[in-house]
Amino acid sequence: MLTRAVEFYVFVVALDVLLAWVQENPARWPRRFTHLLTEPVLVLVRRLMGGWQPGGWDLSPVVLIVGLTCIKLGFRGFVV
Repeated sequence: MLTRAVEFYVFVVALDVLLAWVQENPARWPRRFTHLLTEPVLVLVRRLMGGWQPGGWDLSPVVLIVGLTCIKLGFRGFVV
């Protein structure tokens, strides 16, 4: 159950990134929904990264996806 939730959230983060390339305004639908779900967590990730943005790129979604994937793989090892 938890691994499915993590997979769904990774999908929502990836969808938000793709929508950000096409639709910059996070106030318009459907980006409003994905931004609402992802931005609170991404703010925490950005804070943990300490403002590190090589070349001005926001890598917080990548860091979040890698972190969630590691968590998912960790739970897969514990839950049979």
